[in-house]
Amino acid sequence: MRKFIAALTIVGATSLAASLPASAQFGLPTGGALPIPGLGGGGGGGGFSAAANSLAINLKTALYNQGMALSLVADAMGDKKKADLFRSQSAAIQSVKGANKDSTEKFLKTVENNPIDLKGLANVQDEAGKKKIATAQGHMDVVIVYDALAIASAVALVKTQPGPSDIASAPTVIEAAQLAITALPTQTSNAKKFNEAVEGYMKTNNVAKLSTSQKTALAKKTDPGAKNDAMSKAMSN
Repeated sequence: MRKFIAALTIVGATSLAASLPASAQFGLPTGGALPIPGLGGGGGGGGFSAAANSLAINLKTALYNQGMALSLVADAMGDKKKADLFRSQSAAIQSVKGANKDSTEKFLKTVENNPIDLKGLANVQDEAGKKKIATAQGHMDVVIVYDALAIASAVALVKTQPGPSDIASAPTVIEAAQLAITALPTQTSNAKKFNEAVEGYMKTNNVAKLSTSQKTALAKKTDPGAKNDAMSKAMSN
């Protein structure tokens, strides 16, 4: 499968391809139960279907929040066209049923082809803009958590034998899992770079971060099973 990297392009940042297995990079298990109980929607039960359900929700939550973070920053910086583009991409991802390689790759390509120059953050001085930046940072924290969960789901899935009822959907789901394992480590790395720039702006301008409960509310947009205590544990790591 063709590697797809640079999932979240930031001007001046160099994309690094993952050289270690995704599970090793994040300190996640290579099989069995997914990390952070109660987070990752649909992890209950075992087998291929459970892993596929977890992957779908975790991947959707990561991508949706990524698009919303970029949309809010673009909007705060006055780039309405780019803000609308990312918002529409988030809406498209939210409507996808199941884990799907094509929709995921389309989203990541759109992000890669429409970078945001975060140097422009310094020009955001209005209160409405500052609020959008704070919310964007909260969205990106959710991205980092759910990238790791999606990778864990993908690793579990590719190690699991599909059952008779999974045969028809298995090829599509496995392709999505392979893309997640390949692309999300770079996405996470760039998400952290994004947050470094945004948090620097917030510190300079005395902008408060969202609370853990507020970030959990963002995650619940696509993962109704997100738990406040689990999110708190993840955010503190």
